[in-house]
Amino acid sequence: MRRRAALALCLMLGACSLSGTIGEHGIAYNGSVEEATNAVLVMNVLRARDRAPLHFTTVGAIHGAFNLSAGLGYDLTSVDNGVQPALLASSNPSFDIGPLDRQEFARGLMRPVDPTLLRLLSDQGMPDRLLLHLLVARFDEGPGGRSVVNDPATRRCEGAEPGCDPFGAEVEAIIRHGRLQFNGYTRLVPLGPLLNRAEAAKPEVLASLRESGMTMRPDGAGWRMYRLVDQLVLCAPLAPDRAGRQRYLPFALDTAAPQVSPLQPNGEPCTADEVADTPAAAGRAAAPGMGWYLRSVHDLLTYLGALQRLAEAGHPVRLDIGGQHPTLFRLWSQRPARPRMQVTYGGRAWWVADDDGGEDLTLRVLALTTQLLNLQKSAGEIPSTGTLRLVR
Repeated sequence: MRRRAALALCLMLGACSLSGTIGEHGIAYNGSVEEATNAVLVMNVLRARDRAPLHFTTVGAIHGAFNLSAGLGYDLTSVDNGVQPALLASSNPSFDIGPLDRQEFARGLMRPVDPTLLRLLSDQGMPDRLLLHLLVARFDEGPGGRSVVNDPATRRCEGAEPGCDPFGAEVEAIIRHGRLQFNGYTRLVPLGPLLNRAEAAKPEVLASLRESGMTMRPDGAGWRMYRLVDQLVLCAPLAPDRAGRQRYLPFALDTAAPQVSPLQPNGEPCTADEVADTPAAAGRAAAPGMGWYLRSVHDLLTYLGALQRLAEAGHPVRLDIGGQHPTLFRLWSQRPARPRMQVTYGGRAWWVADDDGGEDLTLRVLALTTQLLNLQKSAGEIPSTGTLRLVR
């Protein structure tokens, strides 16, 4: 009976030990993925600094195998009838590391970011200056107009004097009167000519209203067919009018370039729930103003590499964030005062400083880059074969 009780006790203790082991290993695996992912990201920024090819890998899967056994043995030197309970546990995890060199991932890496991310990131509290400097590749008025490229090499000097930073000057003009705002509304796109009452009552016209996204609204002395389209607009605040009312300059968000483009002044898209477009003939000129061309993740990494080159040359780019002027991005070749992580590249150690809104934004920038990079991954793009399996 004593032997059976000892064996049962071993199994009960083993179950408790196994639950703790799984939890500890799960946390350890998460830390390993964090370390590997951070290292790959920082190494690619340094490759971009060197204008070298970028290479990405991902931990596709982690397999944890735990073995637990219990038993009784005899020890002739023991005075307690020689009974010795035994509990043995072992762990054999393995990792699948897949190279992200497939066509789908490469296309996603080169595809401009979704413009709706501007709203999501702004809602998370990201400063407008930081958001625009990281995600906007250039402002462009179109053929024959001005084009202002977001290239750190175009910075002619340090400081804020006129002409020092052409792109930064455009950013300041956009956010001069307040933070960027966003509004979602229903856009009414006119279809066909104006209808009189008899034409609007025809069976074929009424039948078309049964289609999803179709509506008819009064328009002056007649009726007009409209297609309902969900529209999200970015609104840059302007100076208030004479009555003190806030005004906005609206921009439409679209996946086609330019991803942020000026809107024709129809209604109040920045404050209304529904706006009807004005009917216009084909060939109408685009709304005047600067279109925004957004970066891809590859372009963002190239931009961070250019910032690193400037920082190493002694000219780090700084932004005005809430009256402070932190460095936008910098990797340190010497251990900083508040180190966060270390990566070895080219036989040298490189450091990332801890986040400090008043001194260094590097960690925050890397966090955003990781989010954007993860959006380009899908389960189907992570190879299930041709992986390197490491068994410990």
